[in-house]
Amino acid sequence: NQSENIDYSSLNTQTFALLLAKYKALLLRSDENEAPFTVNDFGNFISNLGLEKYPYVGGAAPRRIIPVDAGDDLIYTANEAPPDQLIPFHHELAQVKNPPVYLFFYCDQPSETGGETALLDSTVVYRYVNDTFPEFMEKLKTYGARYIRTIPAEDDKESPIGRSFYNTYQVKTKDELEEKLNATEKLEYEWLDDGSLKVISEPIPAIKFIGQQEDHAIYQWTFHNSVIAAFVGWEDCRNDRKKSIRFGNNELMDESILESIANFMDKNKVSYKWQKGDFFALNNRLVMHSRNSFTGVRRIYAAMFGDVDKKKMAVQPNLAAPGVSDLSALSVPNPLTFGMWRVDDSEEAAYNAIKSGYRRIDSACDYGNEEGTGRGIRRAIKEGIVKREDLYITTKLWNTYHAPEHVPLAMDRSLKDLGLDYVDEYLIHFPISMQFVPFEKKYPPEWTNLEGNMVIVNNDINQTWKAMESLVDTGRTHHIGISNFNCQHIRQVLSVARIRPTSLQIECHPHLSQEKLIRFAREAGMRVTVFSPLGGTSYISLNMATQGDLLFHNPLLRQLTAKYGKTTAQIMLRWAVQRNTLPISKTSSEKRMEENQALFDFYLHKEDVEAINDLNLNRRYNDPGVFCEGGMGTFCPIYE
Repeated sequence: NQSENIDYSSLNTQTFALLLAKYKALLLRSDENEAPFTVNDFGNFISNLGLEKYPYVGGAAPRRIIPVDAGDDLIYTANEAPPDQLIPFHHELAQVKNPPVYLFFYCDQPSETGGETALLDSTVVYRYVNDTFPEFMEKLKTYGARYIRTIPAEDDKESPIGRSFYNTYQVKTKDELEEKLNATEKLEYEWLDDGSLKVISEPIPAIKFIGQQEDHAIYQWTFHNSVIAAFVGWEDCRNDRKKSIRFGNNELMDESILESIANFMDKNKVSYKWQKGDFFALNNRLVMHSRNSFTGVRRIYAAMFGDVDKKKMAVQPNLAAPGVSDLSALSVPNPLTFGMWRVDDSEEAAYNAIKSGYRRIDSACDYGNEEGTGRGIRRAIKEGIVKREDLYITTKLWNTYHAPEHVPLAMDRSLKDLGLDYVDEYLIHFPISMQFVPFEKKYPPEWTNLEGNMVIVNNDINQTWKAMESLVDTGRTHHIGISNFNCQHIRQVLSVARIRPTSLQIECHPHLSQEKLIRFAREAGMRVTVFSPLGGTSYISLNMATQGDLLFHNPLLRQLTAKYGKTTAQIMLRWAVQRNTLPISKTSSEKRMEENQALFDFYLHKEDVEAINDLNLNRRYNDPGVFCEGGMGTFCPIYE
């Protein structure tokens, strides 16, 4: 459902990886007035992409090496199963623990009829199975799958799974093979009287969650296994396809469920007809592929690779700085953040959020509930729901503590209230410096001093940032960042930063898309976390929004709820995730917490993301330039 024309010559390592993360598959075809690409063109292209080499170990299909100028071990034949046989859908080598990341196919000779390569989005399959057979899905998630196959001593070209055990495991002797098999925990094998080898694999994960890939937001569950491929296609004189798989706990799988999944796959596939010289590149983490039956001669060659070779990946100069050169430091698999602003019972909210799957908690001194938040976090840890290192806890420096000598005091107070030794991230809450209010006199100080006045003071925010850096040096926080800053505020901090900010937190929703600010922050190496992703809902009771501002009534969003079978909130949260931002949501309802987590079994199409982008009105609800004057009598614009 998404397509884009790409200039072949522009595909370097970085653009290739980003395109495969975004579109999942690429078809490269020469212009009509040019000669078709040759197999040597294909070999040169894939060898220059900067990908890690991947040995073909563990595959069932016999292959022949196709030597090319770029190397003798780079390209081989695709599965050469007899033409009347359908090769079922699968992720390549999903039956091994570390499958290839990228697959490539080249057409040397298209078939007379049929022979299309069919593709299928793995997340679509995941959602079908999860919605239709939840108990089956839960067992796959919990136990994984075991694969049973009898492997011949010599390649059997009459079988789609006839690769010999010598070639399958890349060994020369049986002793070498047994040494390799014995090294794999829980794998079982048996030598049969005819000299073949029966192998029962160790339990292999069958469902995978794909998060970031080359700085592109994926965040999708995938049906990443060879279960259906085995059930449908692992049949020959040595193997019975119905006995080829079981759950990782050795329980048999329901054949009727497997048949239903196979039928669903066949009905939802997209088949591509080959032309001579075509290249196909597939993201094996996200896309399943199969081969339709055919007549005539068909020659398709294949290659597979691991991930991008990081040494060959171009790095943006502004990322090569202390604190942000490795963005994986901020990685928690789940991108969703639970916010503690204006929650009814902070202890229960934090505890239930973690129990429902949230691993990011957004707190702040100003929320006035860090003691309860900390109790909820510690309770979840004590009960074994999570370990401390599984969580990503953020809190914030309030406006009255911007003087360098007050920064560590504010940090220590938050740590004391939270009952934690450290936080993962500490943010400057606003680029607004206000008169200091002693901790023992009023805490949290909110927006006014002891006389009830909001007093803005002169302060060098660069000195505040240097004090923030000292918190990283002393281990109180692992990362530091900023919140509610505009582009110029960010430039000011970057101009002096020894430790650059790793995160920017801003208001963002379909009525305030903030495209330029998000782009600026990300190009400066920051993750972007967004609050109020559902729009003005939380501001109505504060008289900062009206019923007319509610996005839940928007006609476009309501259309999309019907199209995707999701709630309006889920559509907006998914939009935020696909824009590579981390949305902060909050609710006191455990049911809603679970609903808000159900974002990873669908993907908004490109045209729908763009349609939501077009809802932008630059409508801001949390604006000190408005509420400070109305509530405290102090004019304090920061976004203009």
